Amino acid sequence: MKSAFAVALINLLGRVPTALADRVAASVARVALGPKSRAYQTTTINLAKAMPEMDAVSREKLIRASLVDLAKKFPRFARVWVKGPGCMPIADPEDMQTWETLSTHPKGSILLVPHLGNWELLGGWISKHGPLNAMYRPAKIEGLDQLILQGRESSGFKAHPANVKGVASLLKALKKGEMIAILPDQEPDLSSGEFAPFFGIPAYTMTLAYKLAQKSPESPVLVLSAVEVENGHYQVVFERLTPEFGKRDTVAALTEMNQGIEKLVRAYPEQYQWEYKRYKKRPDSSDRMY
Repeated sequence: MKSAFAVALINLLGRVPTALADRVAASVARVALGPKSRAYQTTTINLAKAMPEMDAVSREKLIRASLVDLAKKFPRFARVWVKGPGCMPIADPEDMQTWETLSTHPKGSILLVPHLGNWELLGGWISKHGPLNAMYRPAKIEGLDQLILQGRESSGFKAHPANVKGVASLLKALKKGEMIAILPDQEPDLSSGEFAPFFGIPAYTMTLAYKLAQKSPESPVLVLSAVEVENGHYQVVFERLTPEFGKRDTVAALTEMNQGIEKLVRAYPEQYQWEYKRYKKRPDSSDRMY
């Protein structure tokens, strides 16, 4: 029952016109994501810590915009899963020549895709430029999992399990000169991260991308997002990390990675998932943020 309902809902949302879905999402954000909601409270804490220079009025405006964008993401993701990556306009990055050079590097390339903009749409765009590999953690609802996985694979990327075997598959892909994508801004397990500053605050940061870069130091590393530039229209933006990324010590490399993410987030702050408890793990257990 739950599986059938979830699949039906995704199929419905995926076919609703974008403008209508956006209006509904804005209403949902006002009702369900108000000041008493966990999303609102976490967003408020994160923004107060990450951007203390903002005045109260500007911060409140950003909180509201961020939560509306959050509500818009799900139907837009559904649209990609159901209709494919061609369902919404997406423009090439301004420096397309550099992207083409790096994405076809003979040693492959490591793409860091933070929770900014529309990463489901981005996957299809990347796949147009060569083989793309990413690890995939199954959704808890079986029918929904099948729909999402099918939608992503139809966009052109190869899904690998989120385990040791999957990491080995990513390394093999790099050796074949293919692209790999990693979500770099989720808190990892205790054995898979180190603390590094993110917006000036110690954040427990995954080391996977760094370890892959150590094993394949010639592979270029990019932070990449598809951001909305006008209603329903997206553009690809990216920042390249230095060629020394995989040769640095762990904290220096993770700091560079977080700075690359931060640069894109500061340019499009309302499109970042601030409601995620990014600072839940603390260096000092007594320093609780949530």
